[in-house]
Amino acid sequence: MTNEEKYLKERVGQENPFRTPEGYFDQFTANIMAQLPDRQPVESKPVAKKVSMPIRHWFYAAACVAALVVTAFSFHFHTVDDSQQQVAVTESYIDEAADYAMLDNMDIYQLLAEE
Repeated sequence: MTNEEKYLKERVGQENPFRTPEGYFDQFTANIMAQLPDRQPVESKPVAKKVSMPIRHWFYAAACVAALVVTAFSFHFHTVDDSQQQVAVTESYIDEAADYAMLDNMDIYQLLAEE
């Protein structure tokens, strides 16, 4: 315990100095309700008829099928054959990459030997 905490405990003590007046919570709800303004009750609108459960299940199933079809078409039309995507790696490309990374032959040999 620090000196400040000891000083405060000696000065104030352990007792909580805050108190509620006697009988405060006895009439608390009634006092709050008396302070609220009067309002007219709001008329409720008729609730739309809910779709029955079996029909709702068909809607869920149709939504799932539609999502699967859209996903399948997007994968089918966006995938490209690997033979069309292959890039011819030439010596000049490798040399340019090594120069960019500032690697000399010894660094390359060392990297290959580590694997």
